[in-house]
Amino acid sequence: MNIVLFGGSFNPIHNGHLALARYMSQQNNVDEVWLLLSPQNPLKHLQMVSNEHRIEMIRIAIRNVPKLKLCDIELSLPKPNYTYETLRVLKKKYPEYSFSLLIGEDNLAIFQQWKNYEEILENHQIFVYPRKNEKEHSSLLQHNNIRSIKAPIFPISSTEIREKIASNKNIASALPTGVYEFILQHKIY
Repeated sequence: MNIVLFGGSFNPIHNGHLALARYMSQQNNVDEVWLLLSPQNPLKHLQMVSNEHRIEMIRIAIRNVPKLKLCDIELSLPKPNYTYETLRVLKKKYPEYSFSLLIGEDNLAIFQQWKNYEEILENHQIFVYPRKNEKEHSSLLQHNNIRSIKAPIFPISSTEIREKIASNKNIASALPTGVYEFILQHKIY
């Protein structure tokens, strides 16, 4: 099976995440897209809601969506967690699967800061999606294992959603069905 790992804090998961995951799941040679929940990105420092709440929001968002799965394996790995380690663990656990990564242009711009990024590049294909206000400026785009995809750009971010919820603005249209209700019910953000 060919698995695309779409990693993120999903704090919260929103319609942009879901649309991008669906877009990738419809590509040739992609059997499933796993939403890889990150406990904390070592290169980003932001306040997280509980892992349990983020897991439940992902479950709500992908319920009844074919080819999308939750992967919470990073929650059980030593901290800080690095992508190359996650890929090693997944390959050991699922030796018959092929794993690739889906990252944004913003992450490609800092990809050489990722721990053991060369190992990732050597062993895994990386799909790069456009991000608002980002320009393709990485020399890594020339690498054989990196593919720029023409996914639609979604003008929304989890940061904006958190800010609007904190300001008591209704942001339900930006979130998958059921996620906004879950956030309100549990007084998240």
